[in-house]
Amino acid sequence: MKKVYYNGLDFWQEGPKYKRIEYPINDEIFKKAENLLNIKFPHSFIDLMKIQNGGELKYPYFILSAVDTEGIPYEERVKLSYILPIHFENDDISILSSEELLKEVDLPKGFIVLWTDFHYWVVLDYRNTKDNPSVMYIAENFLASTNETTEWEYIKITDSFDEFLKKLFRSSTNWCFSKK
Repeated sequence: MKKVYYNGLDFWQEGPKYKRIEYPINDEIFKKAENLLNIKFPHSFIDLMKIQNGGELKYPYFILSAVDTEGIPYEERVKLSYILPIHFENDDISILSSEELLKEVDLPKGFIVLWTDFHYWVVLDYRNTKDNPSVMYIAENFLASTNETTEWEYIKITDSFDEFLKKLFRSSTNWCFSKK
């Protein structure tokens, strides 16, 4: 499988598989969101969200480099299915829902959620900064978790959102099925 890396063009998937609400986005909404969250979004993140306010990605994969519980390094291909939109509506999950989402699973404050399925998370890590966050992958450790507690593994993907964009790729393999 050949990897085609994101090159600054065509970030968003056209014609999403799932119907999603299209929320408008502009500089005023970004400023309001940043003030509410008490952070500064990376410029490259703002530029992408101005094109489309969240949704599915054309380059949804990245390689996660980590170390297992025995200290053995490994790599895993991970899919970032979508990025949450920014909006102030209460009827749909948004990047602005991050604090509530994190609280629901007992994760610490300071992360801005880009994507989650509640067992795995891709977040901007603002715990020690107000701007230029690192990008973090948080995974539930199913072996260490119990019915009463959930244990989490924190793996830094990159030091910045710009670096993260350079790690995103898609497969160049086109699957064709033909009838015989």
